[in-house]
Amino acid sequence: MRYSPLIAFVACAGLLAAGCVSMTPEECLSADWRTVGYEDGAAGRGAETLGDHRSACAEVGVTPDFAAYQRGHREGVRVFCHPANGYRLGRSGYAYTGICPGDLEPAFLDALDEGLFVYGLEAAAAEVASAIDAIDYAIDEREENIADAEDALEEGGLSDQERRGMRRILRTLAEEIGELHAERRALTAELREREAEIREHLSPY
Repeated sequence: MRYSPLIAFVACAGLLAAGCVSMTPEECLSADWRTVGYEDGAAGRGAETLGDHRSACAEVGVTPDFAAYQRGHREGVRVFCHPANGYRLGRSGYAYTGICPGDLEPAFLDALDEGLFVYGLEAAAAEVASAIDAIDYAIDEREENIADAEDALEEGGLSDQERRGMRRILRTLAEEIGELHAERRALTAELREREAEIREHLSPY
């Protein structure tokens, strides 16, 4: 198992939002607490979420059925802790909170760690792709500058000194474009390597 410290540090917006889960008065009045527990567990929310429900439902005089909620929650957690879900969560950068029971946790963490590894590879590939986009923009910009300079030379009206300066600018722009193309080729090769590595670690889940 490659369970890494990365798991403890990667933020998961969905998990953070889960801490704010509550219920409307209507939901409190009609709640099947086993189902509520199951849904919370299957979503990866801890059993302490019942405290949020208790606070929300107190406003309408409803007290959650703790035993029913716990039964449903245990069932839901077993769905959440399936390895396929662990891998999917890892691919999204999920931070594990220790919710899985001992008999399911090892396989879940293996899958989660594999998903997090791919998540890291994909993030790195995205950075390279972004750098390539930036280079493409820079090349386009310089090509436009070259076109403008060539137009100015063709139109005439420039002094000899201005024409010499314009030609120096054209040479500089051409050199920069050459360097940018070389950098782009290197980054494209790197991106292909990263994409191949991602395909290599895609899970069968």
